[in-house]
Amino acid sequence: MNVDDSVLGLKLGDGFDIVKQSQQQIMKILSRIEFHYGVNGTMKGVLGFDTDGRPSGYYCIVKYNAEELEGTAQGGVVIRVDRLKGIEQSIRNKIRLLRLFKEGNVFLRFSCFYYMKDSEPAVFQIVREGPLADTTRFELVESEIANAQSFLANNKIPFGSPQVQLAFESFELSYESHNLGLAFLSLMISLETLLNLNNQELSYRVSRNTAVLLGKNCENSKNIFAEVKSLYGKRSKLVHTGKHETITHQDMLCLRNYVRDVIKEMTKIGGDRNFILNTLNTCGFGERPWRK
Repeated sequence: MNVDDSVLGLKLGDGFDIVKQSQQQIMKILSRIEFHYGVNGTMKGVLGFDTDGRPSGYYCIVKYNAEELEGTAQGGVVIRVDRLKGIEQSIRNKIRLLRLFKEGNVFLRFSCFYYMKDSEPAVFQIVREGPLADTTRFELVESEIANAQSFLANNKIPFGSPQVQLAFESFELSYESHNLGLAFLSLMISLETLLNLNNQELSYRVSRNTAVLLGKNCENSKNIFAEVKSLYGKRSKLVHTGKHETITHQDMLCLRNYVRDVIKEMTKIGGDRNFILNTLNTCGFGERPWRK
């Protein structure tokens, strides 16, 4: 899952828990995945490591004795397709929300359904996510765990606003692309989707609306405006030249943090996007109307 032990305190609901299992505990299941499905590198792909490089175990989202499973006359089990898709999507959406809560590519590598047959796991369904492009580990400090839990409880995918949903999906693409330029561009598309009403003065409008929406005070808004405008300049150079040599990994992370914060703020405010943008247009730096 590309995480550390801090996620073990999170509750995902619907009977699912995040647990950490040793190599010995999970080896039987992983070996069957590799043998039956030809998934090479499964062991290494889901194994966690301590900071000193030693294997630390496997992080798993588990639910035992799932009521969605139905027995068969032959002694096996089946699960209806609609239920299977519902389970997978529900867990995947929780993981997606965690990436929106905080930086870090928390990532569900495999979904595996199995039942025990003669004390051995019989795997009958597996779903594999794509390759891990962004290896930034998702970690929570102790003071963030309660806030992360609240964030999961109070947010739901898809978002109510179609613009926020589209921006969120562009935000997610930045984790999936192996090309730094494309990851950066997908994030700038997110800001444009959220913070621009027309195609005029794109650089200025996107930068100013970000600054007014997120700025804690006048000076902070000025700094945000300058930084986003600089990042937008790199976006323009990328689009016009096709070259991204001036874009750094830190630029991408900085832009992703702005996109993350804008999505969360606009979701918290709620209502019509046009109303939010028109309100921002009437405010100066440090005058954000929704801040208490």
